[in-house]
This record gives sequence, C-alpha cells and structure tokens, in this order.
Amino acid sequence: MNEKDLLYFCKLVETGNYTATASFFDVTQPTISMAVKRLAEKFDDPLIIQKNRKSKIMLTDAGDLLYQKAKILLQDIASINYDVKHASDKKIRLAFSGEAGSLYIADIVQQFHQANITNLIETHIERSADAFADLTNGNVDVAIYSWMVPINDSEYFIHNLQKTELVIITGTNDQWKDAHEISAKDLRNRKFIARARGFLTRECLEEEAKLGDFTPNIIYTAPTMKLMIDLVKRNVGIALAMESSIQDEQGIHIIHLRPGQKLWAYMQIAMRKSFVPNKYQRQGIEILRNFDPKK
Repeated sequence: MNEKDLLYFCKLVETGNYTATASFFDVTQPTISMAVKRLAEKFDDPLIIQKNRKSKIMLTDAGDLLYQKAKILLQDIASINYDVKHASDKKIRLAFSGEAGSLYIADIVQQFHQANITNLIETHIERSADAFADLTNGNVDVAIYSWMVPINDSEYFIHNLQKTELVIITGTNDQWKDAHEISAKDLRNRKFIARARGFLTRECLEEEAKLGDFTPNIIYTAPTMKLMIDLVKRNVGIALAMESSIQDEQGIHIIHLRPGQKLWAYMQIAMRKSFVPNKYQRQGIEILRNFDPKK
C-alpha cells in the first residue's frame, strides 16, 4: 500500500468516475484501476462495486472505512511533508477573520514584539469559514475566528477567547433609537446592511430571519465591517453585529434580541494537533496557545 494508491482511491470515491479521476491526476485510466486492484488485494476485499462502466460506484463496508481512514492518513502525510520541508522556516502562518482580527491581532503583534519575534507573523485575513478550512487543509498554522457555535474537535488544540452577543445596531436618528429589546418578528419590515454569505454576522442574520419567519431585506452587501457600520450610522439601514466589535463606536444605537432569540459568537484560536512547531516557531506558538485578550 502506498500514498499514491490511497490518493487515487479517495479521488475515485469523490468523483465516482475513473476517467475523471485519471484526468485529475494526468494519468491513464488503467493506472487508477491498478491502484484499486492493489488495495483490494491488500485488504482481501473488492472495496468498490460497479455493475458496469455506466453504473454508479458503490463502496463495500471495507471500502467506506478505508476511504474515511485514508483521508485522515493523507492529511497527516501532507502535514508531515510540509513540516519537515519547512523545518527551518522562521514564520507562523496566521489566518484570522476580520471580526476576530480587529479585536485581537494588535494584542498578538504586541506580545510577539515584546518577545522580539514580530518577524515570525505572516497574516492572512479571511472569512471565519475559510480560515478554519485553510487550517484543516494545512495552508495555515493557526486560525483565529468567530462562529455561532464553539468548535470542539479532538484533532485541534482549541483556545477559547470570548463569547459575545449578536445585537441589532441602528443610527441614532433611527425610528428605534429608544428601543432596547425587540423580537425577531419585529425585523420583518426593516432594511438591512449585511456582509456577504459566509461571514458570521450574515449567517446569524439569516438564523434570526428563520426565528422571525421572514426573508431579510438586504439592500446593500458591505465588503467590510467598517463600511457596514458607517452605513448604519448614516441611517441607510440597520444591521446585525457582534456587540464586542461595536462597543467603542459612536453614532450607533444597540438593541438586544429577546431571551430565547439571542445568538452568540464564539471567538477561538485553533491549531492542528498534528502541527509540530520547529525551534523558531515554538515561542510564538506558546504565546498563541496561552493568549489572554484580557491582559
């Protein structure tokens, strides 16, 4: 059993097609067939069942288990390959979402500066979902993100930073300028400024819409959090935002959702447990593992 055979097998399961798999790896179709044959002989099981060339590929129980295990193994191999090849790298690839980054990145840089290792930080600003996906795929070493539910996965070292409430924000001249609490149904006829899908505040807005049984009337999709807030200040629309992100903002009014309809954002730092920092990275990784935003 070798790495390429497992790669070919997993891609075949995902494409469901020998020709497409061969094309993906730029090899011949018999190459894929021989890889599957070697694995089948190794495990004394056909692994894949296909009545004819046009029928759908089906996995045996052993084939399904091999696919699940092989994905994990190939990810670990990729991590080993990267870590060993970059054993002399003097950098830590850090992905952070705009919301989480705006809260913590300055403090992190400060702590790295105090340790005289600021040059280690290589930052990537991404949506929370993309930051965690890049962490999973090995494209970054550490991710700082926010999401509606805290991630708790044994494959990652997770450091919880903060839990913050999602609130409605309006301009100070808005019709709700004196309101302090509303229900999700009250949002039905309001116009919203929102972020693009995939951003936490947008996902939360759509969840609130489900609670209020309406489709949010999004009149403008803001490319940045700052622009979203600035448009709210100008009474172009209202928005859903993380309370911790707007605490120091002037010119906006904060309204809470009623109990039972509140949503929360969980800020976390995550890194793969399979990631082994080299001697240059260790001090920076230790800072991130023990990072306390309250200090």
